[in-house]
Amino acid sequence: MHSWGNAGPTFQEQQMLQTTGTAKMMLYSGVSAFLDLASPEDYILSLRNRQRSRGFLGADIYAAGGPLTHPNGHGTQYPGSSARTATSPREARQRMDSLAARQPDVAKLIYNPNNDRYPSMDCATMEAGIEAAQTHGLTTVVHVETWAAAHQVVTAGADAITHAPPAPLPDSTLAAMRQQGTAWIPTLAVHTELSNLIQRPRLLKKDLLRAVADSVLLAAYRDTSGLPDQIRSWIDRQDEYQTTRLDAVRKAANAGVPILAGTDAGNPGLFQGYSLHRELVLLTQAGLSNWNALAAATTAAGRFLDAPFGLQRGDRANLLVLDASPLEDVRHTQNIHRVIYRGQIVNRSDFLNEAATSVPTVPTH
Repeated sequence: MHSWGNAGPTFQEQQMLQTTGTAKMMLYSGVSAFLDLASPEDYILSLRNRQRSRGFLGADIYAAGGPLTHPNGHGTQYPGSSARTATSPREARQRMDSLAARQPDVAKLIYNPNNDRYPSMDCATMEAGIEAAQTHGLTTVVHVETWAAAHQVVTAGADAITHAPPAPLPDSTLAAMRQQGTAWIPTLAVHTELSNLIQRPRLLKKDLLRAVADSVLLAAYRDTSGLPDQIRSWIDRQDEYQTTRLDAVRKAANAGVPILAGTDAGNPGLFQGYSLHRELVLLTQAGLSNWNALAAATTAAGRFLDAPFGLQRGDRANLLVLDASPLEDVRHTQNIHRVIYRGQIVNRSDFLNEAATSVPTVPTH
């Protein structure tokens, strides 16, 4: 996800939380850690380091820093972007060396060949970037938008791909993912939730959503009279490919591909903290059992980040106490009774008061 805040249906309405506010909204929502895949690098890594050395109450921050992409490629368009750009394998290695010196939790790459919106690194440059990250011991997460790109990324040795291409998952790519042990973060929420909120406004009445989202922002999702053509086209594409994407996740999960829960929050239709609960619902709609959907957001995610989340001695005492079992209905993760963070009961109401008075202090998109 992207921790700057929440966006309205056209990006014009924004709830500026900054990463500190997002960390609090996450913890309020029962999410004890998150992986930020694009924020101003100095800001996000300094904040992460401060949290780990001196602490502040909020979900644990994991961060990629600046993504590796092509000049003028996707990731460079945001004000304050910290994207590193490369046009050759040599440059990719140099950029990854400089990123590794900042000690990010993962390295993010953006690979979109044959994209008509943004230029992309070529295959050799992408491969060099992944190889250089591996040399530094960095876990790699690669943004892809087609299965052809995903196949190249997987065979190059990426640890995870993120997003769900709008096409059936090819058997050859599935076989490569299984052979390489590649994890998949399909971010079903970013591919479906804008349409779901516009067409099913009753979803806007969920108690947890109303607690974490600005009322003006929610009102913008109810009034769809002024949606520009670009947003309506986006909604149409979400509708057109929703079944295809769900089928792809079902196919991958049944084949044993590790599925990790992520949302791409920061985009329209998504809300920090709350949307992870919706992602679990979408994963079950794709055919995952309630148990495996929960694992995608807990134990599987913890293993991917090499973070000791669990119930063993030495694990972080981050616990979510619910009023009903999510094994009966995964939507019960929204029925939060209590949040325990590092062994301490969290006073969740304090987070809402702080978010209401937050003031943006760093550049965001």
